[in-house]
Amino acid sequence: MAVKVGFIGTGGISRPHRKHLKNMDDVEVVAMCDLEEDRVAEAAEEWNATVYTDYKTMLENEEMDALYVCIPPFAHEEQEIMAAEKGIALFVEKPVSVTMEKAREVDAAIRKNNVVSCVGFQGRYLDIIAQTKDLLKDRPVGLAMGYWMGGMPQVPWWRRKEMSGGQAVEQTIHVTDMARYLFGEVKSVYAAGRTGLMTDVPDYNIEDSSAATLVFENGLAATIFSACFLSGGRGRGGIDIFTKDMNIEYRERRSITIIQNGNSELVEVQNDYWQDMDNDFIDAVRKGDDSALKTTYSDAVKTQEVVMAVNRSIETGEVVQISDM
Repeated sequence: MAVKVGFIGTGGISRPHRKHLKNMDDVEVVAMCDLEEDRVAEAAEEWNATVYTDYKTMLENEEMDALYVCIPPFAHEEQEIMAAEKGIALFVEKPVSVTMEKAREVDAAIRKNNVVSCVGFQGRYLDIIAQTKDLLKDRPVGLAMGYWMGGMPQVPWWRRKEMSGGQAVEQTIHVTDMARYLFGEVKSVYAAGRTGLMTDVPDYNIEDSSAATLVFENGLAATIFSACFLSGGRGRGGIDIFTKDMNIEYRERRSITIIQNGNSELVEVQNDYWQDMDNDFIDAVRKGDDSALKTTYSDAVKTQEVVMAVNRSIETGEVVQISDM
């Protein structure tokens, strides 16, 4: 039988998922919802899916096996909870919320109803990250530096901290999650940021830049930098990893460079990692088991704790223990 899928949110972040579902056998998108009626109508055409502009009506009327929630951080209301209570598997795009209260409320509903869940940290599916994890298996990391530096996305909600969470939450969360995936759980965070550089951007209240030092439970200290004031294609993203005998320079979703004994080897991404992630999710839906997924909702909540701790530390000027989040 076909896996019946719904979408809440049909903007840009939904497009890769819709494309990849088209490549799968026995998958049918049956319903789509978006506040912008023209946009959702256009997206629904290729599937002949039923169009909605109210998610509650869609979830009340439609029978589906899985739901993709592809909405901005501030827009998470009862979508995931309603779906979980109906036993619908959930794929949620990051970040899962702008508050820990909402993230934990959704996590509790997912656990209570034992539904399959996945969150869109697609970097975990890169073949070069599997190789990196293998290289680090017997090599303790002595130092790591992560960064997501670029310009400011041109959507009004992104520049408002109460709506996006700021860059650390909405964007650099990919780097933070990768650090957790490679190095383990974070124990504490100290962060500082500045604002006021983007004088040409109206009505913004997020940091232009920040630096966050993460102390991991294994003793590693890593610093993650964020910047959204750069122009002219000068951005960069990734993590530089240092061990006693090897450096690994990960460039966000592009490559790793392995440096050892005076030699340097560039390894570029070969797999369609986004397709692999969607394949794994649909396979988990069929099996009713998300244990093989690289990132469940519960795991994503742990990454959310870290980036929210970054914000709290910036606001208070104090070290924040993850256990206090």
